[in-house]
Parts: sequence; structure tokens; C-alpha cells
Amino acid sequence: MKLKLAFIMAGLLLGCASTGPAKGPEDDRNALIKLYQQRVSSIGGPDRCGFRPSCSNYGYEAIKEQGPVIGLVMIGDRQTRCNIFKEPGPDYALLPNGKLYDPISKNLLFEK
Repeated sequence: MKLKLAFIMAGLLLGCASTGPAKGPEDDRNALIKLYQQRVSSIGGPDRCGFRPSCSNYGYEAIKEQGPVIGLVMIGDRQTRCNIFKEPGPDYALLPNGKLYDPISKNLLFEK
């Protein structure tokens, strides 16, 4: 099973996944994020991310709105800020569920 998953991941990363109808690069990126959400993120239990939107949803939206290059830079930036030491303040509003609100619209590197 692990070997099969490794081959699927390699195919997605290389853009040569050959299951089903022809897909574009955007479908491959979305598949990687979905795979992360289902296989990796769920290991620590549900809803463990301290931010809203969650980091994986943030990544999906960043790539969708800003394109793959800027989206990946925004994901890296978010990952550097995603830690247990973040507190509410002028940059992050505290939501009623105790999560910090960090929308993509407040982190745009370039306006489209």
C-alpha cells in the first residue's frame, strides 16, 4: 500500500498521472492537497489547525486565486506563521471557536 501511494504521489508531482480522463496541472495540485487532507492531516485528529481557513484550504485557495507560483510562495509564508505560539492581535482576529482568522485576502503578495 505504501509503495502504491508513493508511485501515485510521484506521478502527481511529475504531472503524469494516468488514471481516468486527461487532467490538467490544476487537477494534480488539487489532488495533492486532497491527499494531504485525507492521509496526513487526519492523523492528528480532526480540526487541529489553529487557523481559519485551515492551512490546506488556504493552500488550495492561494493556488486557485494567485496561480501556482505565487500560491506556493503564499503557502510557504503561511507555514512559517502556523505555530502554537501565535496569539490574537492586529493581524489575526480570534474567532468564537478559538481559531485565528487569517484569510488569503490579507496576505496577497500581488494584486491581480
